[in-house]
Amino acid sequence: MLSAFLMLSSTLFAQSIKFPSVDSAEDPTTVITAIETNSNATIVSFKHTSPVKGNWVQLNKSMYLQDANGEERYNYIKSEGIPLRPERFVSKEDNQEVIFKVYFEKLKPGTKSINIIERARSMSELNNGINFLNYFKVDLLKSKSETSHETRATQVIIAPPPPLENGTSTAMGFENMANLAPMMNNMYGSMLQAQLNTLSKPAVINQMAKVTKNYYDALIKAGFSVDAALKIVISKPLVSINDGVRN
Repeated sequence: MLSAFLMLSSTLFAQSIKFPSVDSAEDPTTVITAIETNSNATIVSFKHTSPVKGNWVQLNKSMYLQDANGEERYNYIKSEGIPLRPERFVSKEDNQEVIFKVYFEKLKPGTKSINIIERARSMSELNNGINFLNYFKVDLLKSKSETSHETRATQVIIAPPPPLENGTSTAMGFENMANLAPMMNNMYGSMLQAQLNTLSKPAVINQMAKVTKNYYDALIKAGFSVDAALKIVISKPLVSINDGVRN
């Protein structure tokens, strides 16, 4: 009976989620793949992708978790798979992945959302495009797949109703607006399909790659560091696959 009770208690303290929804993040090259809280610690798993050879990544052991809805703070315990500052992991090839875990003090039961803070940025770091593993409002109850439908819904464009003609009732105006919905859906679908057709052409993709490379080289020539230039290109690309459907 005692062993069964202990096993039950351990299960009650366990909590895990894969690919949690994140409100905002500083580093676009590193994603949270899972968060698990067991009887001893809270473990956050990451996947870092180095876009180009020579890119580096490291971890500050001052990293901590914070209850996004409270004052509680949970300190770093240890990490696996990534070097601690000042050591660095330098990628040996493009798109090389680094899988690592960071262990923190155990979250209190009932914690719904956390901030993951590696380090606050100084103004000089901010101006040079240097990012840290800072994530805000990481949802411990919903994964990205569970919230993707909600995210898409917030991006729906509602067209204003057409001008009412003399003698046209308000009800008729709303009916006309409702009739526009299928037309708007077809228009958006056509635009999206045209964009996909264009991007499927090798010549277009090659041109986009050349523009991005020239942009990166120009940033380096202007005095930006390799890391700063890379992060600017990632966060503020000159050419985006969504440009064709922006309003």
